[in-house]
Amino acid sequence: MGVATHLNMEKTMNFLEQLVAEWYSYKGYFVQTNVKFGPLKRGGYEGEMDVVAFHPKEKVLVHVETSTDSLSWEKRRSRFESKFGRAQKYYSELFHFDYGTVEKIAIVGLRSTAPDGVSFGKDAVIKTGPEFIREITEHLKGKSPLKQAVPEHWPLIRVLQISAFYRGK
Repeated sequence: MGVATHLNMEKTMNFLEQLVAEWYSYKGYFVQTNVKFGPLKRGGYEGEMDVVAFHPKEKVLVHVETSTDSLSWEKRRSRFESKFGRAQKYYSELFHFDYGTVEKIAIVGLRSTAPDGVSFGKDAVIKTGPEFIREITEHLKGKSPLKQAVPEHWPLIRVLQISAFYRGK
């Protein structure tokens, strides 16, 4: 995984991938997007991780998969368990540094909450898109865009900061 101080926005990402990448970069993680793994003999790859973030001080590797599909929760479960399971086999091959723990996070859909009892594997956390956005805006709501502006190379985070700060004013 390459070390970067901010994101390479030349790669194609959906808005949730971009928001996740910006958020983790803003929080001090080194971030890579669209990380391919498992080269196949006939060409192509076994899979791709949407966003991988590493915090060197905390030694935490975060693997995030996103989707705004409208599949059933059962179909999503099958899809995300497969994505995380296939990628897990390649963590040590791809990331040649000491990461103590791996967090797996699925950010899915646009409804406000996931149904009770839904799981994408024993060690994957599920967040809905609105839950993830609330997490960000809660962190930013007291930070004035006039005095503590989010840097412009994180445009989505900056828009959320402005929205959170001026909500209700």
